[in-house]
Formats: sequence, structure tokens, C-alpha cells
Amino acid sequence: MISICRVSAHANPVDAAQRIANVIRKCGVIELQAVGDNAISKAVKAVAIAQDSIVQNADMVCTPLFMEADLKGEKVTGMKIVVENR
Repeated sequence: MISICRVSAHANPVDAAQRIANVIRKCGVIELQAVGDNAISKAVKAVAIAQDSIVQNADMVCTPLFMEADLKGEKVTGMKIVVENR
């Protein structure tokens, strides 16, 4: 089962990176979901931080995908980033 982590524009990338690292170590895969420019930027930064400083010996692979979400009754487009340890 894939663990889903929603990343907001107000998220701390270091905290998100720690969550990524913990889930990658435990399950091997995590799905990040972000809607909006700032949230997507924070999600990408978190993946980079996780790779550089937390999961250095892992071979992490990222697959970016578009997604649709329902935000207060309005359909919005965002990014889904699947991060796997291979």
C-alpha cells in the first residue's frame, strides 16, 4: 500500500523530507500530492533534501504525474510525485 503525503504551500521541506525518508525506509514507496506552484516547489525540494541528506545510500526514483483534486467543490489540477527506492 502506498503512503500518501499531501504537501502544502506552507509545509517545511525539511519536515516533509524526514517523512519521505521514514516511509521510504519502511515501505519503499511514497506518493506526494501538491496543488499550486508553491506546494509543488516544496514537494520537489523535500525530495531533493531526502535524497541528499537523509537517504544517501538509496537509489530513489521519482515519477511526476498530473492529478485532479476537489478543493472546496472546485476541480483543480496538481502534481502527484511517486518516490520509490529501487
